[in-house]
Order: sequence, then C-alpha cells, then structure tokens
Amino acid sequence: MTVRPMVTLRINGKEVKVPKGTTVLEAARKLDISIPTLCYHEALTPYGGCRLCVVEVTRDGASSIASSCSYEVAEGLEVKTETDTVLEIRKFVVELLLAEAPEAKVLKDLAQELGIKPSKRFKPRNELCIACGQCIRACKEIVGVSAIDFAKRGYEKIAASPFFERSPDCIGCGTCYNICPTGAITLKDIAEGEKAVLPDGSEITGPARIIDNWKVGLEMKRCKQCGEPFAPQFQLEYFSKKVNLPEDFFEVCVECRVL
Repeated sequence: MTVRPMVTLRINGKEVKVPKGTTVLEAARKLDISIPTLCYHEALTPYGGCRLCVVEVTRDGASSIASSCSYEVAEGLEVKTETDTVLEIRKFVVELLLAEAPEAKVLKDLAQELGIKPSKRFKPRNELCIACGQCIRACKEIVGVSAIDFAKRGYEKIAASPFFERSPDCIGCGTCYNICPTGAITLKDIAEGEKAVLPDGSEITGPARIIDNWKVGLEMKRCKQCGEPFAPQFQLEYFSKKVNLPEDFFEVCVECRVL
C-alpha cells in the first residue's frame, strides 16, 4: 500500500493537512467548510462543469479562480471560499441555471440562500436537466454501461439517449434516476396487467420499468419464491454476465435469498 505524502494548506484562514492528490473541496469538507456543488458526487470523477464550487486560490503569490472539486491541494496553498468575486460567480451560475430549470428544488433552495430572484436576462428553457453530467458519468463509471451521453451544444446541451431514440444499452438499474440532483429523470414501475405507451409509440404491459428520458421500457423479473417483480430482466442478464454468476442466481429476489 502506497502512503501519500501529506500537504498543508489554509482554507479561510484554517490550517489543514491532507494527503497529496486531495481536492480543495475534499479538504474544505474536512474542516466542515461548506462549498455548494451540483455536478460533483464523491463516487464519480470530478467534472467541474457547473462552476458552482469555485473558490479563490493563491499559489506562489498568484491568485486565480478554480473549481474546488477538481483542483488538487498543494503545499502552502491559500484558499478563500467566500470572496466577493467567488460569491458573484456563484450567483451568476445559479441565476443562469434557474432560468434553465426554474422548477428544480435544489436551484430554488440555492437561489434563496444566495438572495437571487428569477431573472429575465436569460432565455428560459423550462428543462429540469442542467447538463451536470452526473447521470452520464454514473452510467459509465459505476454501472459500466455508457447507455447515455450529452446531446446538442452550449445552452441547449442535455443528457440524452443515442439519437434521441430508445437506448439499446440501458438496463433500467435506476442509477441515473437516483443520482440526478434536479429530478430531471423519470422512472416508474408499472404493475401487473397495467399498460403504458412508451415515447416511441410502442406499448408495454406490466410488470415493467419505464425510463422516459431514454425511451426505455423493460420487463421485470419475477421472484420464483414470492412471485414479486424485483428487477428488469435485461438488468439481471447484464450483471450475470458481467460478474460470471450462475444462471439461477437471479431466480429469487434479495429478500427471499437471505431467508
């Protein structure tokens, strides 16, 4: 096991020692210093896309603005998390995102915290997706599927299925749904005998799982013991092959398996 050398820095005047390779955001959290984030998640590779977590860093006498989620600590680094410049940038970011997704609770809360009101200077989009990329990175890095990606550019950029058609690789695991900070992804399980029409016009009968964003409808697997649907059949087939499990491993649900 390789032991990383320790680095000493100061954040808002408080000294902290952390291993080399630690980000400024991680170091700040060690000091219980709050820095707002949207595109960051501790289980994912830092993206630095939303710019909400910006801080002012001073290194070798030179100051700059940096994304704390991706900026690595350095010996003698000085960090300030709430300078006038930093707060103005955060306000601008939230104001812009609030125009894109005015109904997103996380943005409403941030706007209230920063004293921001809805602005008319940005073109409203009324989308819940703010292109934070968490769903895309989670699908790739955690699930290992890469069923979705960014589509369009600039202000119109959103997470989408390939060519805005049914994603052939989506296994319906719901990781994207659970990690999305704004509630932009809709997932629903429909009951036995219930019918639903998918975005492409096709029909599916429950038990099934539907993720509208990726145009996906997947049949659910029933537990051989209790008879309850517990996961999409396609998802179980994927994980069975990925980890080389016996064919009958997913014949029963987790609850029945532990009894």
